[in-house]
Amino acid sequence: MKNFLLLCFFVCASCTNAQQANEAKATTAPVSILSVDTDEIYKLAQKSDKKNTLIYTFGIWCEPCRLHLPTAIKLAKDYDLNFYVLLVDEQNCDKTKRAIDYLQKIDPNIKIAILKDSVYGTNTRKRNTKFVTEITPPQFEMIDGFSKYILLNKKGEAIMVTNWKDNPGDWRDDSDMVKIKIVPLLKD
Repeated sequence: MKNFLLLCFFVCASCTNAQQANEAKATTAPVSILSVDTDEIYKLAQKSDKKNTLIYTFGIWCEPCRLHLPTAIKLAKDYDLNFYVLLVDEQNCDKTKRAIDYLQKIDPNIKIAILKDSVYGTNTRKRNTKFVTEITPPQFEMIDGFSKYILLNKKGEAIMVTNWKDNPGDWRDDSDMVKIKIVPLLKD
């Protein structure tokens, strides 16, 4: 009986390990990630077959980024936007790999871009500040936070760059900010 129980334990453990290995393979499937700078983001919008392009800045360690991502995805689908999640961390770090896995679990077809290390360096805060400074038009307040919505028109012009001050309610829910700041631009 003891041998039978041991055999059952090993069979169950083997099945569990095989299932976990298959799940790990599914989440680490090769994904095409664009390495971009500001000019290349403008070109993505210009070359798109969609009227508008939405770039959503994301870091896996950023709680607002994770909380607001479903709103960004829904906005992109509801308004048929060319949509990219822009990773703010350096290209070959563990945080970036975890972010890619996280995004692919949410949507295996999600389009991902990452800031070029050669242009923005490897310090997350500095690279984000440089990028946000470049992409934010003068009519918007430049605040170098994360979880930003960057809306570009077909000409490749940034017509909205959000920041945390744009959200009138609880920081955990940005749906009101999207309704007030972005949706009206999509209805024009």
